[in-house]
Amino acid sequence: MSSRTSGLFLSAAGIALMCCMDAVAKALGAELTTFQVVFVRFLGAALWLALWIGLTRGQWPRPTDFGRQALRGVMLVATASMFFYAVTNLELAVVAALGMTAPLYVTLIGAIVLKERLDGRAVLALALGAAGAGIIILGGGGLSLESLHGSALAWAAALLAPVSYASILALLKHHSGREEPAAMTLGQSAVAALLALPLALGQMPVISGSTPGLVVLIGLLGAAGFLLVINGLRRLPVTVFAIIDYTGLLWAALLGLVFFGEMPAMSFWFGAVLIVGACVLNSGRRAVPATIG
Repeated sequence: MSSRTSGLFLSAAGIALMCCMDAVAKALGAELTTFQVVFVRFLGAALWLALWIGLTRGQWPRPTDFGRQALRGVMLVATASMFFYAVTNLELAVVAALGMTAPLYVTLIGAIVLKERLDGRAVLALALGAAGAGIIILGGGGLSLESLHGSALAWAAALLAPVSYASILALLKHHSGREEPAAMTLGQSAVAALLALPLALGQMPVISGSTPGLVVLIGLLGAAGFLLVINGLRRLPVTVFAIIDYTGLLWAALLGLVFFGEMPAMSFWFGAVLIVGACVLNSGRRAVPATIG
């Protein structure tokens, strides 16, 4: 299997697991506060990764990497807090549709900061993906009367989270050549958990029979998904990963329907076809090497 093919597979699998984690976060949002969900997500990921590194005798986070891990940890807490708050108060597929603006920011960052050149095929694929997301948002999937029950704060969080997420992806691409994926994810997850801990204190959570299992699952999915995404990013240009990231929209729609009874409008599916087309178009594009300083 070529490096490019394995990168595509790893990225797609990682995004699928991260979408499952978002669905678990939405379920936990009915019992925990947003910051409590953020805390258990990153604490669980850190514990699972520590176990993985111990069993495989992998590399532990290095003190020299702490500055980069702290920067990513701060951004992870901000992004997760906004996104988890949004998915708790809005439909999962709607938040994912708004999240489709992230690849546009990723591509801009990749071209300006990472010096990745965009060819015509990439531009066309990005245009198709953006058009699909726009149809979903404006055609009924995001602005339907049924979904307008969400608070203004939830809508603001759903719109701002992709900006922060795009910056994290660019940092991961830039840092992935300097840190081992497991150590990288463990370090930033531990920092994020420590930062979220004081924010999670206060209101007592509502514990049900499913809560312990969901708490364990969100950490596992987050750790495994992030590892796959980082390994995929190491093999792909940011612009290629940006298109693959669109598949998260399809996962969000499926998970929202199966677990929360959320039925997207027909325009959602029309937009999804355009997004899948963009993924197929860009998957055959020749990678343009990035210059990382």
